[in-house]
Amino acid sequence: MIAVVSSTMQPTMLQQATSFYTYEERVEQTKLTLLRLRQCGFTKIFLADNSPLLNKVLIQNILIDFPEVEVHHLLQYQFQNKGVNELLLLLYLIEYLPANENIFKISGRYYPTEEFKKPDFEDFAVKKYYHARSNNSISTRGYWVKDADTLHRFLTDCLYEHFAYEKRIVGLRSLARILFRKKNKTTPHFSISIEFAAEHVLRKGVYQVTLIDKIGIEGLIAGADRLEKISE
Repeated sequence: MIAVVSSTMQPTMLQQATSFYTYEERVEQTKLTLLRLRQCGFTKIFLADNSPLLNKVLIQNILIDFPEVEVHHLLQYQFQNKGVNELLLLLYLIEYLPANENIFKISGRYYPTEEFKKPDFEDFAVKKYYHARSNNSISTRGYWVKDADTLHRFLTDCLYEHFAYEKRIVGLRSLARILFRKKNKTTPHFSISIEFAAEHVLRKGVYQVTLIDKIGIEGLIAGADRLEKISE
């Protein structure tokens, strides 16, 4: 059983403008993530970070008290859609993950609570949110997956979903968007979030999905105007 942490400990100045927390606070929050994972019995933790102003050696020095953490730093183009950035970051990490081991994926700065435990599941265990018009989503802050191969297929499917979404007709608004779009015009922004794209992928029935009411994690949302904690 391994843990995978997706992280951006030091965003760009543009990204930082939409974050309530300083670099120093984000580092301490990430350390808390790792400490709680250790306390939950994870003996191998993979941290993938895409901070443009950091490097692998610097991150290893920051996390010197966590020898069980394998650090991977990726300099990648930063799309405005942070979900696409996360998908590409995790896809990079796949080849370094051991085969045939259950994986708990968690976003950096969130951490397991006393209610955290491994559920019984086949391919995925996720928390689902129900919205209007059946436009549902899942929490990608934390979820369980069978193994690295299953995670690889899921991440690829989610990325394809981002690319395909704008061309899909699901109602009058999407039809109008396609009809009145300038010929051959494309956008790098993507109009679907990772939470909705992941739910679209999982609802297709390709994977065996277990829905859980409580993941057992909490953390501070990087809101721009106020401090807010979320528990899932």
